[in-house]
Amino acid sequence: MFSVINIGANGINVQSQVLNAVSSNIANANTAGYGEQVTTTGSMASTAVRAANVTLANQVLGPPLNLVPGTTLVSEVPEFGQGIISSTIGSNLAIDGNGFFTVSLPGGQLAYTRAGNFTLDANGQLVLPTGARLYPPINIPLGDSYTVESDGAVMVSRAGSTPAKAAQIQLAMIPNPQGLLGIGNTLFTLSAASGPATLVNPGTPNAGTLVSGALNQSSAIMTDNLVNLVQAETLYGLNARVVSVGETVAKTTTNIQV
Repeated sequence: MFSVINIGANGINVQSQVLNAVSSNIANANTAGYGEQVTTTGSMASTAVRAANVTLANQVLGPPLNLVPGTTLVSEVPEFGQGIISSTIGSNLAIDGNGFFTVSLPGGQLAYTRAGNFTLDANGQLVLPTGARLYPPINIPLGDSYTVESDGAVMVSRAGSTPAKAAQIQLAMIPNPQGLLGIGNTLFTLSAASGPATLVNPGTPNAGTLVSGALNQSSAIMTDNLVNLVQAETLYGLNARVVSVGETVAKTTTNIQV
């Protein structure tokens, strides 16, 4: 037996999850490297409520009757897109095109990000504000100046000397970025759905190039998210109304039976 209350409650739960994703997108509109959370909803599997060829009031109802008991959240995945690259100062790096920076977390685990807000630490390594270090690591001798070329070459020089290549920054190419698992701070880890990461030099086929002194901005599109916010809010309210109607019907039915 179908329950109007359960269907409405199911709709409230799904729209609540959609609202959470939209809220996160809006909150991270200015977060460098943020991947917009995109949700997809779908109908639940239909349930048979009447078999075929049922006789009702001396009439044979040939076709079976199947009804859909509600909705479900099919997926919630990050969409990175290419986004906007904005100029900054310092050691920041942006990716113009496909690819991710690989970083090593304090515990040694590798993670992936589009946020290249790096600084040079006391050991001459590029690190994120969280302490995650660029991988493979590069080492810039203290006192040396350096530049990063679009192909990832790290050119180091001392005062009056000719710049020489000292390291190579690589990008991680991931078959299905939507399958990445977010762990916070715009960092992601691999999953079976994302596929394995392959490190390549920037500018190789299908890989983006590096832009020094710049950042990839959030991929969240505010106009789209405002539309999604209004739609999810409306659907949430309508489902709440369905629950209210269902409760009224249930009370009325109970009173009639009594």
